[in-house]
Amino acid sequence: MSIARSEEKFGVDEILRIYEHLRPVMPEMPAGEGARAARLRDVLDRFDALFLDGFGVLNIGPDAITGALELLSMAEERQMPVLVVTNSATQNEISIGNKYAGMGLPIIPSQVVSSRAALTHWLAHNRPKEWQRIGVVDNLAADIAVEGIIQYRLHHNDRGPWQECDAIAVMGATQWNEDWHEALAETAAKHCPVLIANPDVGAPHPDRYSREPGYLAWRLIQENQAVVQWFGKPHPTHFELAMQRLEETYHQPMSNRKRIAMVGDSLHTDILGGAAAGLSTVLITGHGLFRDGGADAAIATSGIVPDLIVDTV
Repeated sequence: MSIARSEEKFGVDEILRIYEHLRPVMPEMPAGEGARAARLRDVLDRFDALFLDGFGVLNIGPDAITGALELLSMAEERQMPVLVVTNSATQNEISIGNKYAGMGLPIIPSQVVSSRAALTHWLAHNRPKEWQRIGVVDNLAADIAVEGIIQYRLHHNDRGPWQECDAIAVMGATQWNEDWHEALAETAAKHCPVLIANPDVGAPHPDRYSREPGYLAWRLIQENQAVVQWFGKPHPTHFELAMQRLEETYHQPMSNRKRIAMVGDSLHTDILGGAAAGLSTVLITGHGLFRDGGADAAIATSGIVPDLIVDTV
């Protein structure tokens, strides 16, 4: 299977199929309520805080989603804490926060909890002591700033540095092609761990769905060529960091996690991960992954039932 195939051929059905193949590495899914509403704005009283996904909830590509500004303004009027809990790992949280500010959305960097942060936290506190050399793929990715780590900027045309790495961190897939995949597969086959900083299989853009690092990891697993470690939604480290950030930023202990809503457009990352963390979950169906329909069928097939299903924010 070639990643170089036309992006138009990569759609929701394939994304969902791959996510289902990856279910064994995901947390268990508690049962959700399956309630419905037209807009998240209409049911804000159900929640004390919001964890919002980025792509598919606040923006599609470079453009803010209609209603996102109104939602954030309503939350601010109610003094409701809001964090953007995103699987975006290419850029740091300052850049992500500035991106949303550039869209006219009142989000600042301290409100962003990225899957990059989940990876760097693990590298700083939990990595094997002997790991010192981490290779980074996607040359558009910002540096990994972790004390004691030597960063190798990898390129598919120079295989030498790949062999020096204790692990490879896949931060994004913007520049990916079959040459990159061959280099990663060759290195992974030699038992070099692959750290997936963004578990998303696909991401919505105005005219297509892009392949993301979760798709690359799935290919390696299918080829039996990788020891993969996952960071970001739906995995627990990301949600633990988000809870910590919530209390640090807003100085509000949240003893009842069901009063916190994880709002997203993906069943397998946002909804499953949020539910496993004990949060309430809200699936957006009018834009993002399910903008062309299919949400109800995907819920039935996967058994991932959100607490609330809404058309838009």
